[in-house]
Amino acid sequence: RLVEVLSGVPFDEFVRKHNKSTTDISSTINTLEYKPKLDYSYSGTPILGWSGSHSTSKFLHLLTPVLQELARRHRFRLLVIGDEDFKMEGVEVEAMEWPGPGEVEQLRRIDIGLYPLPDERWVLGKSGLKALQYMGLGIPTIASAKGANFRIIRDGENGFLVKTEEEWRQRIEVLLADTELRQRLGKAGRKVVEDQFSVTVNAGRYLRALMGDEFKAK
Repeated sequence: RLVEVLSGVPFDEFVRKHNKSTTDISSTINTLEYKPKLDYSYSGTPILGWSGSHSTSKFLHLLTPVLQELARRHRFRLLVIGDEDFKMEGVEVEAMEWPGPGEVEQLRRIDIGLYPLPDERWVLGKSGLKALQYMGLGIPTIASAKGANFRIIRDGENGFLVKTEEEWRQRIEVLLADTELRQRLGKAGRKVVEDQFSVTVNAGRYLRALMGDEFKAK
């Protein structure tokens, strides 16, 4: 997708100038491993969560003013998975290194998933995997209205797409307060992953791309 962003030419159109046989397959979630939430009430302090790496945790600081303001009015913990050194003044943070095989277990702790992205062309080449991970677990998700997030999230139906700090604040605040809304968006997010972005749905696409006519013959 980076080619599309930088050239202004649709990705498939660009690559098919060089190879007529191309396949566009999204990031894929193993929905057998990613078992969805069943209970949307809080067992303790509400958890806003983010997962990534040291190189991308800087994007979470885009929400510093928003989360600092919310922390003055609401109790919550910010769970940061993938950068054990992450800190945000005025916000209760639990930061950890990437847990490897335990990632899904840690992700499942999240009550509201956050996916902020900066206004840079480079991020438009990202696949939206973070949103798919949250949604695959039935976690209500708020994401920047950029790039691949548009093909994953339908705003207000299976998650929220936001553009401004005020929209971030409003969407986080309403989800913190509304159990039924968290459940509705979480379940709708899980369904779109099952229907469009799961291993089950994409298995045939991978096999056709890798095996071609040999797979089709079977």
